[in-house]
Amino acid sequence: MKKRVKVSNITCTNCAKTIELHFNKMENMNARVNVAASSVLFEYKDELYNEDFLYDELLSVGYYGIKDNEKDLKAKKKDKIDLLIAFILSLPLLYTMFEHLGVSFIKVPALFMNGYFQWILTTIILFYSGRRFFVQTYHSIKARNLGMDSLVVIGTSSAYFYSVYLTIKHNGISHNLFFETSAVIIFMVLLGNYFENRIKEKTSSTLTGLLSLGAKQAVVIRDNEEVLVNVEDIKVDEVIIVKGYDKIPLDGIIIEGSTYVDESMLTGESMPVTKNIGSKVIGSSMNLVETIKVRVTSIASETVLSKIIQTVEETALIKPKSQRVADKISSFFVPIVIVISLLVFFIWLVVLKDTISSAFAPAVAVLVVSCPCALGLATPTSISVSSGMSFKEGVLYKGGEFFEIANKITAIAFDKTGTLTIGKPEVTNFIGDKDFLDYTLSLEKHANHPIANAVLDYHDGKIYNVKNFETIIGYGIKGNINNDLVFVGSYKYILENNIENEFNNFEQYLLEGKTVFFTVVNNKAVNMIAVADELKESSFGLIKELKRRNITPYMITGDQEKTAKHIAGKLGIEHVYFEVLPHEKANIVREIREKEKIVAFVGDGINDAPALKMADVGFAIGTGADIALDSADVTLMKEDLFSVLYAIDLSKATLRNIYLNFFWAFIYNIVMIPLAAFKIFSPTIAGFGMAFSSLMVILNALSLKLWKFKIGEVEK
Repeated sequence: MKKRVKVSNITCTNCAKTIELHFNKMENMNARVNVAASSVLFEYKDELYNEDFLYDELLSVGYYGIKDNEKDLKAKKKDKIDLLIAFILSLPLLYTMFEHLGVSFIKVPALFMNGYFQWILTTIILFYSGRRFFVQTYHSIKARNLGMDSLVVIGTSSAYFYSVYLTIKHNGISHNLFFETSAVIIFMVLLGNYFENRIKEKTSSTLTGLLSLGAKQAVVIRDNEEVLVNVEDIKVDEVIIVKGYDKIPLDGIIIEGSTYVDESMLTGESMPVTKNIGSKVIGSSMNLVETIKVRVTSIASETVLSKIIQTVEETALIKPKSQRVADKISSFFVPIVIVISLLVFFIWLVVLKDTISSAFAPAVAVLVVSCPCALGLATPTSISVSSGMSFKEGVLYKGGEFFEIANKITAIAFDKTGTLTIGKPEVTNFIGDKDFLDYTLSLEKHANHPIANAVLDYHDGKIYNVKNFETIIGYGIKGNINNDLVFVGSYKYILENNIENEFNNFEQYLLEGKTVFFTVVNNKAVNMIAVADELKESSFGLIKELKRRNITPYMITGDQEKTAKHIAGKLGIEHVYFEVLPHEKANIVREIREKEKIVAFVGDGINDAPALKMADVGFAIGTGADIALDSADVTLMKEDLFSVLYAIDLSKATLRNIYLNFFWAFIYNIVMIPLAAFKIFSPTIAGFGMAFSSLMVILNALSLKLWKFKIGEVEK
């Protein structure tokens, strides 16, 4: 049994470790956490566990499983309330800093300086708004997996309890309190988590978006009667009826009728496919013309769409995302700081014979000065600035993991339709009598086909009245115009009906991957039109630049071999995969990864969703399907494919900026911890030092705005 559970408060890889360690020690239970989507995929035996057990166990380790949208909204509302409380109550505490800094011209109310008043405010912030950090730290300690939550709890609790001690000792009259340090740390971390969760929200809708694509009901022939039933209740070998412009509910084989089927959202092929008796059809594709009867070959859980859903779910979990740098560091940083603090206390108390109160001060100062603010801000501030810059250029990042691996990309695989190409057919060549182009236009006006739209866009002519309009499946369309019999369609019709034809050079267009059709008036071909999904101008420059950077380009498409190789040849792509089914794309990406190490994939269709998840980095074209956008790490809102390079180059600059932030955070700790240990400054000054280190990190992040995008040596 598999069950996917959305969890409201998964924030980092340490959360994932805590959950996985708790569940995976159980018999016949496997839990895998998708941090980006804030969800857990459970695999277990029905006879041993049930859904209620999963939710109860998650709650027991401090994580809140969301059973429905209403509870999800309540959880989000609760998070906002916690953040709002922390913000409002922190303001009076922050105001006291003017007094600490000796700013005499700004008067701080006596109430704000009262220790008991500060104690009350900080208690609410720390133990109400920040209660989640204590719960998760408790379970992290049980799992022996200390992380950022542990740093937050240690830093804030030390500052809090030391201030409580001073408040009681001096009866609330003391300027050496740093309750504000505890309060501001909680507020800042809550704020960071809030924005991070906002970024993740779309990712969690991926599977819901896929599921909504399939038909929910179908007309089935049972006991010689047409019955409307749910698709889950339809069995293999039953016969379903699909009317024109309805979704085909399940995979099957046509046993009666002929039609055109639009499979573009699943296969990526822009042209509708001719389907006759014996043809296979894919569930959730669109029947465009005639009513057909289909014998079902796959139940709802085994259709092509279901396989895509399963692939998206699985690849989201095995995708090799780099762990956040801060979480890696914190795994050994927290114990080291605790040991140093205890050593400082012991040395002052036992070795140097100081009082308990005096020995406690430098020990607390070490904990406060080691507070994780600068460390915690290092990544999100740089990413925040970078995301703002990229948004102006039409590039949207989904999360911080992308920045860690984008600079290591060695190969990029591209979908063809809608990615390298424009995504819709256009008239590329016209040969023949233009006087009859109005006849062509008049017939196409009645057709429901992308080629018809291409002709309508190409020619703005006179529309004649058409009589006896008829669609000839697999051949074209025909009708009577001004007493002339007019046919628009394929060469196959001309050949089988001995039509007079002087356009014998059409094969060269077929070799170029174009679709060719003819207009026949009274048994004579009068014009020939070639239609193709043209390549984007930016595709040529992008492939050339990738090769210059020693990044290998690949093309993966559902097109036939001849068309695929022609397109790849024009672009200069040596590695091309053709006639690829939707669920096979992810497997091909996996194969490329085995050869190329770090692989990116660029796509736009529903059929690209598994490949986008399987790739180390997924780029989705923003004009494509929502599910592709949800599956990707980066969304490109512009059709200019140079946005791919912009995203990669900016990620490199951002990563350098992040590393510089960490360098500053560590240099700060290396210098300040000894100063705190030797009583060179008090815990209060340590709190200001922490704030100063955070300011430096923010200023360094803002310096990213000076970065410029260059292609080769040319700034763009």
